[in-house]
Amino acid sequence: MLPEPDPTIRADDPLQISRSEASYWWRTNSVAGAILYRMMILFIFTPMALVYYRYYVLSFIVFAFIVPYGLLLQYLAERFVARIIRKHPETIEHFESEGIVVR
Repeated sequence: MLPEPDPTIRADDPLQISRSEASYWWRTNSVAGAILYRMMILFIFTPMALVYYRYYVLSFIVFAFIVPYGLLLQYLAERFVARIIRKHPETIEHFESEGIVVR
């Protein structure tokens, strides 16, 4: 049987934050997250337009930044959740129930 979580954990204690769950939460509950994730569409359509205008190398460079941009968004989402928890420690239970934070 698993031990019960300690209810005295403070917000500055290291918590395991799921990047994928945090990014989904950030994308659906924050205007900044929604805008930044919708900009990902530019990384798909911009290379196609550049190929149409025969800028093949520039198209490849823009297309190559899709993965680093996605990783940056996941990192920003994780930091956003950690900042909310630091400012408002009472939200830890909410993030635990959503599966974002694991103790």
